[in-house]
Amino acid sequence: WSVIPSAPLVGTLAASGFDFVILDAEHGGYDFGSLDAAITACEDGGASPLVRSPGADAFFIQRALDLGADGVVVPQVADEAAAAGATSLGTRGYNPFTRGGRYGIAPQPKLAAGYPFSGVMVESPAAAARLERIVELPALDFVYLGIFDYSVALGIPGQVEDPRVTSFIERSARIVRGAGKAIGTTAMNRAQVDRLTAQGVNVLLYGTDTWLVGRGAKEGLDLYAAAGKR
Repeated sequence: WSVIPSAPLVGTLAASGFDFVILDAEHGGYDFGSLDAAITACEDGGASPLVRSPGADAFFIQRALDLGADGVVVPQVADEAAAAGATSLGTRGYNPFTRGGRYGIAPQPKLAAGYPFSGVMVESPAAAARLERIVELPALDFVYLGIFDYSVALGIPGQVEDPRVTSFIERSARIVRGAGKAIGTTAMNRAQVDRLTAQGVNVLLYGTDTWLVGRGAKEGLDLYAAAGKR
C-alpha cells in the first residue's frame, strides 16, 4: 500500500521487486496529479500500478484508468449490487487516446491483457455474508479482505489473529478461489505468510509505505541505541 503521494517513493518500492503497488486514494493523500506521477514511477520500476479509489466513484475511477492504472480496488463494498456497480465503472466512457490506452497508438498491451483489473474490498460481516454472490460477478478479478476493518466491526480492533478473523479469512479464501478469483490480504510476518498461504490466500500485501519507512528508521535507531550501551 502506498499512502504517501511521492513518485520517488513509489518508484523505490516498485524497483525493489514488488509485483504491484496499490496507490491509496481513500486513506492516502493522492490527487490526480500525484497519481499521474506515481503511476509512471510504478511502471518505470517494473510494478503494476493499481489504485484504491475513495469509493464507487465513477468519475474518479474513469480518471484513474485514463491516467494508466492497470486497475482499481474499490472499498466499502457491502453486497453483490455494490460490487456489480464497482466492477462496471471501469468500462464506462473509455477513451483510447489517453495514457491508459497508450494514446491510441498500437500496440495497446493493457487492452490485450483484459484491462482493467477489477477488485473489491470485503471489510465487514455483512459483506462476508454476501461473498458467495459477490464472486459470481464475471467482471470481478480480485477480492481483498480488510481484516483490520473486520476486526473493528467485531469489536476487537486490531486483533487479526482472533479465531473469528482467521475463520473469516479461511471461509473467504475457499469461496473466492473456488470461483476462480484472486484473494488477498495483508501479511506482516513469516507466521502470517505461512498461515494465509495455507488457507488459500494467493495475493499478499506487505504493509504500507509509512510502516516500511518507520520500521526501517526504528531498526536503525535501535541499532545505535544497542551500540551505545556496549
